[in-house]
Amino acid sequence: MKKNISVLLTLFLVFVLAACGSPATETAIEEPAVATEAAMEEPVEETGPRSITFFTTEADPPQLEILGVIIDEYNEMHPDVFIDVVTGTPATRGNRITTLLAAGADAGIFELEAAFTNDWAEAGFLLPLTDVFENIGGVDEYVPGSYFETDEVYGLPYATSVYGLWIRTDLFEEAGLDVPTNYAEVLAAAEALTNPAEGIYGISICGSRNCSVNLFSTMLWQQGGDYYTPQGELIFDSPEALAAVENWVALTKFSPPGFEGYSWGDQITAYVSGSAAMTVYAGRLGVRMPEQAPQLEAVSDIIQLPWNTGDGPYVTYGSWSRMAISAGTQYPETAKDFLQFLLSGDRLARYDATVIGHMVPPTKSVAAMLEGWDSDYANNHSDWLAFFNANAEFTNHPANNMGSVGSWGFEKNDYGPPWGGPIFSSGGILDIMFQSIYVDGVSAEDAHQEALGLMKEVQDEWLADHPDWTAPS
Repeated sequence: MKKNISVLLTLFLVFVLAACGSPATETAIEEPAVATEAAMEEPVEETGPRSITFFTTEADPPQLEILGVIIDEYNEMHPDVFIDVVTGTPATRGNRITTLLAAGADAGIFELEAAFTNDWAEAGFLLPLTDVFENIGGVDEYVPGSYFETDEVYGLPYATSVYGLWIRTDLFEEAGLDVPTNYAEVLAAAEALTNPAEGIYGISICGSRNCSVNLFSTMLWQQGGDYYTPQGELIFDSPEALAAVENWVALTKFSPPGFEGYSWGDQITAYVSGSAAMTVYAGRLGVRMPEQAPQLEAVSDIIQLPWNTGDGPYVTYGSWSRMAISAGTQYPETAKDFLQFLLSGDRLARYDATVIGHMVPPTKSVAAMLEGWDSDYANNHSDWLAFFNANAEFTNHPANNMGSVGSWGFEKNDYGPPWGGPIFSSGGILDIMFQSIYVDGVSAEDAHQEALGLMKEVQDEWLADHPDWTAPS
C-alpha cells in the first residue's frame, strides 16, 4: 500500500537522524520547478540542452571542489548536459526532499534520508537503479548492505564511516598491557592507563548529544542486545541491555573530566592533545592526527571495537550515504548516466579521498584504489585504510536499522523504527538517560527503567495514530 504523504511528513517531524562531522551550509537557491502531470507521463526525448539537479549535504570546500571537477569532466563528454549542484544540511534534507517528491517535483539526484527510504520506494517516488548497480559491478563489487534494494535497487552508496577503537600503542607497551580483545580487557586497560596527575585518562568517551547513544549502541549489539525486534517489539528491557548500560557507564569512570559534555569532535581533541589513551572514532581522527599531533602517528593504531562479553556478533557504528533519483525526473536516462559516472572508477575514489579514511567507499575496486592512493596518508597508513574497508560491512545504526541483532547474530535491516525520533535524537530519551547517570548521579538501573517507560509511551502513542503500520518485509 502506498504511504500517504501526511504520514511521511509526520515521520519527518518526529525523526531527527544522528549526524556527525562538519555541518554543511545551506545554499540559498530556488527549488526545482514542479513537473506537470503530463510531463511526468509522457517520455521526453533526451537530446539537446538538459539540466539535472544534484542535491547534496557534502558541502565542505574540498568535496565541492572535486565534485565540480567531476561535473566538468562529464560536461566535456556531454556538452549539452548541465548538473546544477544544490547544497543543504542533514537536518533539513528529509523535509526538503519529502516536500519535493510529494509535490511531484523533479527532484533530480539527491541523497536518501534513511528514515524515509522504504516509504519513498513504496510510494513510487524513486527511480529504479538496478541497471546502474549492475553496470558498476553488482553484488560482486558492492559491500554487502551498502546499497538499498527492495524489488529493485533504489539507492546507490558513495561512502560510510567505520568506527573502531583507537589506541596509544606506546602507552600500552609501557604499562605491559596487551591489545584488548574483549570488554573486560578494555576496562582493565582504561583503569591502568588513567593517571590524572599526568593528565592522562584511559579512554575518551563522548557523553553529550546523541554521540553517547550511538557509540553505546555498539556495546549493546556486541553484548547480545538491541532496542527492538525486526517487527518493532521493544526488547531494550532485557538483562543484556541493562548490563550493557552498566558496562558503558563503568568505562566512563576513566574518561577525562568534563566528558559528559563531549560531543563528536571533543573525543578527537582529547586524543590528539594526549589526554586519552583510547577513544572510539572513525577515520577522521586519522585525518586530523598528522595535522594536529604528528608525534602520535607512529604510536597509534585502530582495532575492532572489543566490547564482547561472550558470543555476541561483531557490529560497529556507521550508516551508508546513498544517492537516489526522483521517479518524476524529466531526464531519467541522463540522470542515471551521470550518477553511474560519479559513483564508479577514479571519480568516486577522488570524491571519497577528500576525507580519506573517513569516507569509506562501497565498492571493492575503489577501496583498493584508496589503499594505494598517492597521498601521505595512504603511504603511511594503508593499514588503517584496509581496516576501514574490511569492516564496512559490519556497520549498523540504531535509528536506521531496527532489530538487526538477535539470537541469529547480525543481519542488517534497512529500516528504522518510525517512532524513533524522540528516542534516539539529540536531547531524546536515551540521551537524557545517560545524562541523568553522568550528571545527576542516577543509578544505571533506575535511569534505564525510566527510559523504558518513556520509550514504550512514545511507541504506543505513535502506533495508536498509525494502527495499520507493519514493519517492512
